[in-house]
Amino acid sequence: MRSHPSPGAPAPSASRIQTRSSPNIAAAGPSVGAPGPSSSAGHISPKSNRKKHKMPISMKMNDGSVVDKVLEFEDEHYHKIWFYGKPALISGGLVAINLVKKFLTSTQKSKFRSTSFGHFLDFEPLVFSGQLVHCMLLKEVFHLNPNEMMFKVHETLLKFSISDFALITGLNCAEYPSFCNEDGIPKQLPFGSSWLCSKYFPGKSSIYRGDLYDFLDQNQVKDDTDAIKLVLIFIVDYILLSKKDNKLVDKYLWHMVDSLDMFGSFPWGRKSFLLTLEYLKKALKGKQTDRQQDVIHYELFGFPTAFQIWIYECFISLPKTVISYNGPKIPRICSWSKAFKSKFFSLNEKFFDCEEVC
Repeated sequence: MRSHPSPGAPAPSASRIQTRSSPNIAAAGPSVGAPGPSSSAGHISPKSNRKKHKMPISMKMNDGSVVDKVLEFEDEHYHKIWFYGKPALISGGLVAINLVKKFLTSTQKSKFRSTSFGHFLDFEPLVFSGQLVHCMLLKEVFHLNPNEMMFKVHETLLKFSISDFALITGLNCAEYPSFCNEDGIPKQLPFGSSWLCSKYFPGKSSIYRGDLYDFLDQNQVKDDTDAIKLVLIFIVDYILLSKKDNKLVDKYLWHMVDSLDMFGSFPWGRKSFLLTLEYLKKALKGKQTDRQQDVIHYELFGFPTAFQIWIYECFISLPKTVISYNGPKIPRICSWSKAFKSKFFSLNEKFFDCEEVC
């Protein structure tokens, strides 16, 4: 894990498993930026020739007890060769926090800080580093837990889990309440538009995300409670559950925000993590190419900026040309600012070709 340079810094969030003598463990292909692969670089070894490996793990059971087990897996990895990629962050991102700060008055900001999203006002508008995320995704290795991702950088296994997401974002990542289905959506909702939607978007039964963005950008709301509710919907739908601008704001958000207590206690962190993880997992599947000159384009939804921060947390030494570290803060995302866009090979040299991991 990353050791924070400042005294008294909290333990880093990146989960890791050290594998000192396991050069054959499911590595995600050759190092990014290694010499170009031959036409057979993506070949998967025959089933009978694959080596099996063992990894001791601790599993928390439903009754709270911890059971030690040995995980067995074969040396198969997801991405057999390295290739250029250009992931796009669809809407959202911390840059949208600037709009929130612009929309809310000083009094409204003070009141907003008492909500479960109040710490979002302390977030820095980080630039999304798609190349950094792509480099780490190329390091993904086989992992049985569907709610986690594991990566291998040199001889260190790094695990990205919901616990890391919670430490980084400061969001509630508990289980969904009983009134929701397995997707985190209330089982029963009132019919028709909510009063908040009808008041500020009269005549519209459905609101596009771009419409909500434009409203916050071009207006101010005198009613403090209404302003806070609009910002809460914007943060959840535009930043944490980001998707394309032409998508509608989910109707259940308008109804849930009618009760600030219900909205504030809901585990939005879990919903955001699961959506983020879903698209990180399938980002590169079926997209690899044997030709170096090809660039694979793909989109990421949810809140992949949290994954970007987790990558920063994984490395001991970070050049100031890549990111600025502001000292230990809670949540962890507040510790980072002024991220800069970097090129593929530059990032590979500064991060993935160095051995200063965790």
